[in-house]
Amino acid sequence: MARAKRICPKAKCNRPADGRYCTEHNREYEAQRGSAKQRGYDAAHRKLRLQWRQRIDQGGVHCASPTCGKPISPHAPFDLGHTDDRSGYIGAQHPSCNRSEGGTKGRAAQG
Repeated sequence: MARAKRICPKAKCNRPADGRYCTEHNREYEAQRGSAKQRGYDAAHRKLRLQWRQRIDQGGVHCASPTCGKPISPHAPFDLGHTDDRSGYIGAQHPSCNRSEGGTKGRAAQG
């Protein structure tokens, strides 16, 4: 059975969602949030992600989310979870864990 298409969640917009929002509202959202560099994801962040990518691809890394803790599959997408004050990272997390409520709070990184 085919899944129903998602509709853009913006008020009074009935267009199909292409990602988070419809194409028009995606453009507005991306412009508002700024570039990766403007959000603080600089060369040091890219270097840290590469280090985590290598660890994850070797296997044995577990999600740093306190509500998960399950393994992150080699070559799978991942996010780096921030500390509560966003001054550092707690470790690799499944994207769904990181982006859900409470996903960035948790224990020290494993793996």
